[in-house]
Amino acid sequence: MGLLEKIYDKSPVFFQNLMVSISGYQRNMSRYGKVYYQHLKFLSEFDKWSIEKKLDFQLKELVKFIKYAVDHSKFYSKLYEGIDINSISSLEDLKKLPVVDKEMLRKNIDDVFTIPHKGSVEGHTGGTTGKSLVVLFTPEDMMKRMAMLDHFKARVGFEHRKMKRATFNGKHIIPPNQVKKVFWRYNAACKQMIYSSFHLTEENIKYYVESLNKFKPLAIDGFFMSICDIAGYIERHNIELKFTPVAIFPTSETLTDSGRQLLERVFKCKVYDQYASSEGAPFVTECKDQELHMELTSGIFEHFEYGSNEVIVTSFTTHGTPLIRYRIGDSILLSDKKNQCKCGLEAPVVKEIQGRKLDFLYTAEGAKINGGNVANLFKNMPNALIRAQTIQDKIDEITIKLEADRELYKAEYDDLLKDEFIHKFGKGTKIRIEHVDEIPREKSGKFRMIKNNVKVL
Repeated sequence: MGLLEKIYDKSPVFFQNLMVSISGYQRNMSRYGKVYYQHLKFLSEFDKWSIEKKLDFQLKELVKFIKYAVDHSKFYSKLYEGIDINSISSLEDLKKLPVVDKEMLRKNIDDVFTIPHKGSVEGHTGGTTGKSLVVLFTPEDMMKRMAMLDHFKARVGFEHRKMKRATFNGKHIIPPNQVKKVFWRYNAACKQMIYSSFHLTEENIKYYVESLNKFKPLAIDGFFMSICDIAGYIERHNIELKFTPVAIFPTSETLTDSGRQLLERVFKCKVYDQYASSEGAPFVTECKDQELHMELTSGIFEHFEYGSNEVIVTSFTTHGTPLIRYRIGDSILLSDKKNQCKCGLEAPVVKEIQGRKLDFLYTAEGAKINGGNVANLFKNMPNALIRAQTIQDKIDEITIKLEADRELYKAEYDDLLKDEFIHKFGKGTKIRIEHVDEIPREKSGKFRMIKNNVKVL
């Protein structure tokens, strides 16, 4: 645990709010500069282009990005030896390049990087396989990604940083020893109330609802299951809401039809889905008519093999850690609809995002820790971690199996994991860490990061 975290955990709530806001203002500096505003303006213009003009732009960006990777990344320069990069003149030509996966990047990450750590924006991913990866973004790329997210929200009426929002995420905002029933902190930099997704028990949810009614956010975003838990409680207890959001923007987990219907019924607004990733995948977003579209300015999606919905991605906003034909492990089902949606946006339509799962674990008190938060247990782990699996057979105990690179993994990394675990699951839930040579896959060939064998509570 770092010094700032120790100070935070021992400070009163009002000072924690101040620290959260200061951190928010610091992040704003790396996210909302000149490039952000330029790209935001460009995206508004791009929406009006024809599909032919958009695809031509996408191809030019692809060619430019591949040449950049070869010139600046030792990994890609070596990987593409013997391949005539100049012969790539269509999206079909992308198949001339080999596919890369997370393990390839992890093992060669220093050669993959095109920029130094200093001055970069660092990203972490635990991922659905529990394999850690640290990536570097240029400040310009991060600003473009923020512009894409804010443009997506602006299309349906929400203006980020101008309107209040409630966020349910995996931030460590509640100290393990806190007694007060205050499970949220305020980030003044973004007019954002951040709610802990680790304390959503039946006993505590009433406090969350009271806070939401007092704060009156115009958007709710974050973990889908956490927002559904709030909505289910409101409906079960017939609680009157004193606000109506413009929209709800779930992240990190696959939406279900029943969950979407619950949220729209309770909060009386539309739910808009999105897809991206911590390592920088291209974007898929929902339009005002709730149709999913590929965002062609952000990159390219290909199917990994014929007949499969698994995608490989090439992202134009990953100059620090280039992702070219990257096997991300997610599946996207394309629609047979034409590029023209009734919303007027000409872009490929996606029928379904299939990659994110709704697996979860319990705390000893019965709160659900969703898949996004479980994956985040490993996101700050060094690149020595190959794969991790969490197993729960008893309500008060969780076993974590680690498959690690033994030459790189250090004993103190276990302490990092234990500290993350306590902040997410509390001190009442026991943790057992087992180091194994290999974590077996299921009979289907799929890997499960979460195995919850506890009878549903």
